[in-house]
Amino acid sequence: MKKLFVLVSLALALWAPEAVAQARTVTGRVTAAETGQPIPGVAVSVPGTQVGTVTDASGRYSLDVPANASMLAFRSL
Repeated sequence: MKKLFVLVSLALALWAPEAVAQARTVTGRVTAAETGQPIPGVAVSVPGTQVGTVTDASGRYSLDVPANASMLAFRSL
């Protein structure tokens, strides 16, 4: 039983850094083009995934996206 625990722990330790490396954090701020004022409540998502967030009162967002993602979608609520 102890040998199985050690093997499973080793496998998880080796796998975990690779799983973390597959995502990156993208941050930004959504503003109005004409005035530069922040736009709160904008939905920011990665198309084709369940990954998404909403901008805060300052128009800022932070999103952990998969490494293979190449596009973000912005939608005003």
